[in-house]
Amino acid sequence: MSLFFEALNRPGNAYHKRYKGIAWLLVAITILMVTVLDSVLRKASDTNFQIDGPQLLKTIVLGVASYLLICTVMWLVCKCFGSKTNLQSYIQTWGISFFPNIICSITVAITEVYFYLFWNSPLWGMLLSIIFVGVLIWKIILYVLFLREVAGLVKARFLGAFVIITIVIAVMAALNGYVGLKTPIL
Repeated sequence: MSLFFEALNRPGNAYHKRYKGIAWLLVAITILMVTVLDSVLRKASDTNFQIDGPQLLKTIVLGVASYLLICTVMWLVCKCFGSKTNLQSYIQTWGISFFPNIICSITVAITEVYFYLFWNSPLWGMLLSIIFVGVLIWKIILYVLFLREVAGLVKARFLGAFVIITIVIAVMAALNGYVGLKTPIL
């Protein structure tokens, strides 16, 4: 449990120490939240809704594939910019940045299923906006730390990789939404 809290409180150290168990746990929780939580909440709110097993399995597989793909793309881009880190390190550590993804997936699932509670409410609108903006800023900070600690990039090389990977992340986020992953597994 102390490793979990260290990864949460000092992600730079967690990246440096390569906490692969924590990383994979966070990826698994995120994928389950994005796929299973949404289905369970929908079933609870709609008596006619049925959980679609094949679709659930498909989104879980696509979530894992999305994670592996973003790690591979990040590795390739960073390698082009001079990173000496191997692909395995990217796959084993990028998941440490998934704390914001978990919060986002829970928030998205709840607000989509129970949207009528939040509709036309300035207070809820403001709170949800704060949550989403905070999660986005937190994820960007973790992304920057990742490029510095794991990829070992600095200055112009860091900036070049950052811009290219950010574009790839935006494209992959859209593709994740297209295949049914409401919170991108990135």
